[in-house]
Amino acid sequence: MRRTTLIDFFEDLAASHGDFVVHDDSFRTRTFTYEEVGRASRAFAAQLAAAGLTKGDKVVIFSENRPEWIVAFWGCLLVGVIVVPIDYRSSPDFLVRVADIVEAKLVLVGQDVPPVRGLAPTPTRQLHELDWAATGTPPTVEIVRDDVAEIIFTSGATADPKGVVITHRNVLANIVPVETEVLKYRKYATPFNPLRFLNLLPLSHMFGQAMATFIPPMLAGVVVFMRGYNPVEITEQIRKRRVSVLVSVPKILDVLRDYALRAAATSKDAGRVRTPGLQGSGALRAVTRIAGRWWHHRDVHRLFGAKFWAFVVGAAPLDAELEKWWGDLGFAVIQGYGLTETAPIVTLNHPFGTQRGSVGKAIAGVEMKVAEDGEILVRGENVTQGYFNAADETAKAFEDGWFHTGDIGEIGPDGQVFIRGRKKEMIVTPEGLNVFPEDVEKVLNAVPGVRDSAVVGVSAAGGGNERVNAVLVLDAGVDVDAVVREANARLDDHQKIRRGFAWPEPELPRTEGTRKLKRAVVREWVKSGGATSRHVQGTSDALAALVAKYAGRDAVSPTATIDELGLSSLERVELMVALEDAFGARIDEGRFAAARSVSDLKAIVEQGAEAAPSGAGEPVDFPRWNRSGPATFLRRISLPTWILPLGRLFVRLKVEGLEHLRSLERPVIFAVNHQSHFDVPVVLMALPPRLRYRVAPAMAKEFFKAHFFPEQFSRSAWATNSLNYYLAALFFNAFPLPQREAGTRQTLRYIGDVLQDGYSVLIFPEGQRTDAGEIRPFKAGIGMIASRLDVPVVPVRVEGLDRILHHTWKWPKSGPARVAFGAPLHLGGDDYEQLARQVEQAVRDL
Repeated sequence: MRRTTLIDFFEDLAASHGDFVVHDDSFRTRTFTYEEVGRASRAFAAQLAAAGLTKGDKVVIFSENRPEWIVAFWGCLLVGVIVVPIDYRSSPDFLVRVADIVEAKLVLVGQDVPPVRGLAPTPTRQLHELDWAATGTPPTVEIVRDDVAEIIFTSGATADPKGVVITHRNVLANIVPVETEVLKYRKYATPFNPLRFLNLLPLSHMFGQAMATFIPPMLAGVVVFMRGYNPVEITEQIRKRRVSVLVSVPKILDVLRDYALRAAATSKDAGRVRTPGLQGSGALRAVTRIAGRWWHHRDVHRLFGAKFWAFVVGAAPLDAELEKWWGDLGFAVIQGYGLTETAPIVTLNHPFGTQRGSVGKAIAGVEMKVAEDGEILVRGENVTQGYFNAADETAKAFEDGWFHTGDIGEIGPDGQVFIRGRKKEMIVTPEGLNVFPEDVEKVLNAVPGVRDSAVVGVSAAGGGNERVNAVLVLDAGVDVDAVVREANARLDDHQKIRRGFAWPEPELPRTEGTRKLKRAVVREWVKSGGATSRHVQGTSDALAALVAKYAGRDAVSPTATIDELGLSSLERVELMVALEDAFGARIDEGRFAAARSVSDLKAIVEQGAEAAPSGAGEPVDFPRWNRSGPATFLRRISLPTWILPLGRLFVRLKVEGLEHLRSLERPVIFAVNHQSHFDVPVVLMALPPRLRYRVAPAMAKEFFKAHFFPEQFSRSAWATNSLNYYLAALFFNAFPLPQREAGTRQTLRYIGDVLQDGYSVLIFPEGQRTDAGEIRPFKAGIGMIASRLDVPVVPVRVEGLDRILHHTWKWPKSGPARVAFGAPLHLGGDDYEQLARQVEQAVRDL
């Protein structure tokens, strides 16, 4: 196992087999293998070299988690280009500042980032437009162990951004010890392969990189990326994709606990039911004890699926009570400790030897000691040599080769490390006693009615020592003073809270990626007397910023109406998904569709997962049974034997453009002008057999209104309409396409699943049949589907079918018809109206 530089690790990764990355962007799921990632990385490296980038140049990656992020990362390293990752929820101003500091040669931009301005003349490139089919051989570049691999910047909200310089040596010092340990147990994991990791940590964070780019390949594992932090979506992903390990910040475990307490009755018994295990060896007793917990809490495990067994948490402190709660349910909670400056791991709990409350032992090659003031110091090859172009900052961080972590902690006699809190956040009382905010917050969060809390030290008006202040997020009707009194009754004298404040927003300010509390922001707010401050960005500000982004404006008023903003129904769907991601809420589409102002949107977001579905939207009932084995078999037999031959009795068909279909290797969208109910069978006749039986046509849901809304129709009308619906779904693999906004998101999700299953989708973008053969304007939905789902569109023109079965006729007549296929269109961008016009023109030109 040769590991001189990270390139050696990449060569092993690229030679591996099987799936590597699964990406669910809320609309479609894409899967890429190790071989595909390796090939695309080499091709991207070759493109960088061809563009004139050389060793030592910097490329900024400003993107959400996605497979292309990993490709770009490895592509840069292959030619010695330094990666500068930035969290995709950082401000565009921060991006511009960092790009200027490092003199970036290229900025790679993701799909879910705010609009970026002010980067010129630095070129930008849309990361999601990376061509996975591209090939190329990068030039040979000599890479050595001490070459810089990446520079990671802190947020720099109140000061200049500070860049941590990370070399190949630093990262290898982290992953080689872990790899050595993993290989000891790899053979035992074979029956459970492939191990799937749902990674919710940002790739711009070092621990997120380690748990996506480095550690899963050691186990030939699969990494899953998803959008947002909604607990229902997270558990669905874990269960549906048979995930074994969730990688996240501790806050996610807290959110999931709240969800489990609502969704699984036995979760309320965590820690109360004894499962002693069988008598015998320690291993036998431990295994049977865990099995007992699984069985008793099987409704909780049913939420996550049978394969799920562990949480890996990092990037922020984990509350010991929260760790115990999940452990009592039979899940392993594995936490580590590290910093960006340590690339990132310092300590790590062994999966088969965790100790509650501990962040584990130092990994091989890392030295640790505790200074006289309790601060943890670290030394080893994993530690950075300093900050980018910041000699003074580097000198302050090191002392005799030891790095000052800024964390207060203890090291037990067996090497287990326990973190108490951040040195700079520790409160020193007038008596000279130390108060760790996390200790007080733990007591506050246990008081009924407290949703979250932040404890900060603020000096009295005359200066001097700090006093303990608590800022609380409360349920409606809960009194701040009552909460403080109850908490103080449980706290030691030096920990007692002097003042309490109610935070004016539903959530405390936290960093976007790692969900760390922005304690400095809270402290400034308390110093101002709890008055609303422009430094505080709560739900209102964040929501207004998102609405402004999708409305194409610099700012919006809370009283602005949706009509005033000019948001189309498709833009509102994208806004809804973005709001769910930003606030971790699952929003009901019916209620969202009924919103009329920005204030309405704020109320919907604040209700979030607690709000019951309104019922205002159309019911969504997409057929999946028609892609089952029996249905597929029946359709495969019926189409060529009697359905299509019956259609040929009425149609003398001429087909053109089949040469455009020969190169199709993956599912596409067939965009067809709409003339008649005969359109679908005639297009199927025209398609070559290899494509004909892998098509799913969209049919207007409104045509089957009696099926979906039986209470509005007679029993006979419902029966007839439902029969037509099921026959169309069975024999043509058709599915309903809602015309109203409330069903748009589910429709996109379903179409994405159909494409993922290997079926092309046939859509009529006009939304209605022709009167006299004319082509009506195409609706913007075809542009959104093609762009958001990243699927080629094949324009198709049909002619003559309105004279064979006009929409006003009950019976067909015989006659000639023509079907013409055009060259596939690859559409991108978010101007869906323009994309639809492009497809429409391509159809008209046939």
